[in-house]
Amino acid sequence: MARLLFSFALLVGLSGVACGQTAPEIAPSGKLRVGMIAITVLGGVAEPVARFIGQKFGVAVEPVMYPSPDAYLQSFGKDEWDIAIGPRVLAPADKADSTADLWVISLVYVAAPGKEFPDIASVDRTGVKIGTIRGAPSERVLAREIKAAEIVRIPLSPTIAADAAELLRSGKADVFGADSGVGYPAADALPGAKIVPGAFAMVRVAAALPKGRSAAAQAALATLVDEAKQSGVVQKAIDAKGLKGVNVATK
Repeated sequence: MARLLFSFALLVGLSGVACGQTAPEIAPSGKLRVGMIAITVLGGVAEPVARFIGQKFGVAVEPVMYPSPDAYLQSFGKDEWDIAIGPRVLAPADKADSTADLWVISLVYVAAPGKEFPDIASVDRTGVKIGTIRGAPSERVLAREIKAAEIVRIPLSPTIAADAAELLRSGKADVFGADSGVGYPAADALPGAKIVPGAFAMVRVAAALPKGRSAAAQAALATLVDEAKQSGVVQKAIDAKGLKGVNVATK
């Protein structure tokens, strides 16, 4: 145990040195602009993680919140942020270098009152209408995997859980497929609605640097991502929001 604690302390010490050396490259303006999506399960968790990273770099953090997944995706390559924290699938490999995963989010179905789906496989059938968030990772998965059901898309908004519940209540969708940060609140907001057992996919969330940053800068950010997971920063951020179906990444 003593050796383990010494190794962790040594890692933290070395990360401090590395961050001090790379801070001017990563945050040249003297503040760390962090791109993220304005939704609890993403930006809500990313903000405290960003503050931890900024503290390690010795700079103030300026959140750059995007109102939708598409707006976040379109920000890559435009010098609007210094690092981004969001779905790995929305970080183009030709425009960014991503770290290891920070946390993972279950994609779940919420069934409308009176609609019965014993498992996720039973959702994809003729006549079923699946609601989802336009441009979100959930839509990408559904557009790729769904063969028989109809997909009904709605925009992301600050009231997305209520919007999803209303879509189900109105009969415009039989189920709503989204990240668990939307799915569980939507189910809670609509009496009789329930989560279909299982997850139809997972969203992997990572930090990213703009393409072209040095190997030292990438290594420094990678070290802080690992430290944020190992020290409990990510878990505390998840717990503070009371999120279900969200877990610290193991790799």
